[in-house]
Amino acid sequence: MVTRFDKELGLDKAITRRDFVYGSSLILSGAVIGSSGGAYSQPKSNGNYSFDLSSDWYGPGGIGDYSGSHGNTPELIKTAHEIRSGRFNTETEYAVDSGEEYDLVVVGGGFSGLSAAYHFNRLNPSGRVLILDNHPIFGGEAKRNDFDVNGFHISGPQGSNDFGIPTIDGGPDDYFSALNMPREFNYLEPGGSASGMRIPIDSYDWLTWQERRFDVGHFFQDETKPWVKDVWDSGLNMTPWNKKIRDAFTYVRSLDRRNEDSSETERWLDSITLKSYYEDKLGLPPEVTSFYDPIMASIIGLGCDAVSAYWGKYFEMPGFYKASEYNETLLQSFPGGNAGIARHFVKKLNPEAIEGNSFENVLFGKIAFNKLDQEDKAVRIRLNSTVVSVRHKGQGKKHERVQIVYAKDGQLNQLNAKAVVMASGGWVNRHILKDLPPDYHRAYSELGHSAVLVVNVALTNWRFLQRLGISAAIWSKGFGFSCNIRRPMVIGNKSQPLHPDKPIVMTFYAPIFKPGLTRKEQGVMGRAEILGTSFSDYERQIREQMTIMFSDSGFDPVKDIAGIILNRWGHAYVNPGLGFRFGMNGNIAPPDIIREPYGRIAIGHSELRGHQYWSGAAGEGRRAVEELLNLHF
Repeated sequence: MVTRFDKELGLDKAITRRDFVYGSSLILSGAVIGSSGGAYSQPKSNGNYSFDLSSDWYGPGGIGDYSGSHGNTPELIKTAHEIRSGRFNTETEYAVDSGEEYDLVVVGGGFSGLSAAYHFNRLNPSGRVLILDNHPIFGGEAKRNDFDVNGFHISGPQGSNDFGIPTIDGGPDDYFSALNMPREFNYLEPGGSASGMRIPIDSYDWLTWQERRFDVGHFFQDETKPWVKDVWDSGLNMTPWNKKIRDAFTYVRSLDRRNEDSSETERWLDSITLKSYYEDKLGLPPEVTSFYDPIMASIIGLGCDAVSAYWGKYFEMPGFYKASEYNETLLQSFPGGNAGIARHFVKKLNPEAIEGNSFENVLFGKIAFNKLDQEDKAVRIRLNSTVVSVRHKGQGKKHERVQIVYAKDGQLNQLNAKAVVMASGGWVNRHILKDLPPDYHRAYSELGHSAVLVVNVALTNWRFLQRLGISAAIWSKGFGFSCNIRRPMVIGNKSQPLHPDKPIVMTFYAPIFKPGLTRKEQGVMGRAEILGTSFSDYERQIREQMTIMFSDSGFDPVKDIAGIILNRWGHAYVNPGLGFRFGMNGNIAPPDIIREPYGRIAIGHSELRGHQYWSGAAGEGRRAVEELLNLHF
């Protein structure tokens, strides 16, 4: 029954559910995983996962080519849990051998995989490459959500969001030149009553590094005047923080330790937590650490207690870099985040994959899915294909091959490759690489991964933000911790609107972290939370949070929300704990072990960088494929 309060939140509105494109009704449990009904259904699962991944779990997907793939899909989650439970350990006998053989098979169609395929094709254009991706569309977390609101097409990022503009060098890592991407971008200025508002162009810069350049509001719930702008200058004394905490923020933001850079300093920072650095080294109160917890979690997965202090320095957080010294270079963002870069990779690998040739076409042209996996293409992309087993076979360099088994459409399929790049994460690699050496297993056991929920809310208008004079918000209670709107990029003399009376996308990055628990425990709890929470439950939390913060400025959840899309990523981040960068107690750092090829297999994934960004991922893919080329081609 819909209550009066539900109606006030707009939970009875059909528009938020009209875009259901998934008819999925998967109940992920031991009974279903072990039941018969598929071509590979003979082995029994020893797992027991009581998650209901029905359509009310997945939620609406919006419009366009990305509507059926927002975050981890129910089918992918089901197969992933089957992998972990050991279902695919013995059933290669059930796989259908296609007889296919490729020079290179790439497992994973994110930036690492796309880069590996690109560099292999660049260096060995006569070779045949197959990318196996487990989602309905390529890009990894670099996908977007699209809405149609009152005739306006508006977009938001599913995950991977921003980029810096590289210098022109013409080298192999100059992807902007190689992929025919522009280096100069224009963004729309706000119109109407919002003229002159300072609105960010991405979803990160404003959190701390460039906050002084944007209209950011800090919301202090339960206060008489809950909104404070310009917190770090004129607004600091208006916050409810006591003098000790205010002074601590002023102090930590004044520090500049760039002159202390050295390998010894970095090794020391890699041996202590960021929380220890803030509280034990600098003597800051725990309230300061708690404030920076969600910011760190939004960029590297967990808070200050679970990552090493090295990453505080790496990300130029307060305590390492003086706030007033940040340079004027802003991060850039396409309307749908880094999906724009992933699409340029695919267009380069297969010109027929996306209709049209202009910059606008590549960003928003329709994907020709039937062209992605054609026999005459040097690089093929096979979607909805979850690899469940990778192992060497044959004897001697001349005869040795890698056998790959993958699940697609309820059937196990088998093919061979001369070499394989695993552009997939360690949480799955350790299960599907059947002859992975023991030291790699030990290295993977040191890695932790955590979840994030990225929410895009389509608004019919944003007059409530204009009245508050803010374009971004930070808070400490309730759902998430931050949200913002963005200035749209001008593309082909057109852009999405930027007027308070017109639609826009508000994006929430909501990392799930549990301070005080171990990295592994926090990761497990985060995944359990996003698997165990229905779309309607999250929708209620989001609507309630927005109502609490914005209703006094005229926000109406019934009229102002046109749609909500959830993007749930269970292993979004690797969490670089102590020794991730330099190793501990004389041991080699885990990523340095995993980077070494074994046999005809090389691993290249963004997690090996600690900081998972698009160009770092591309670099790992390049490294992996070049090592294989040197060894086997």
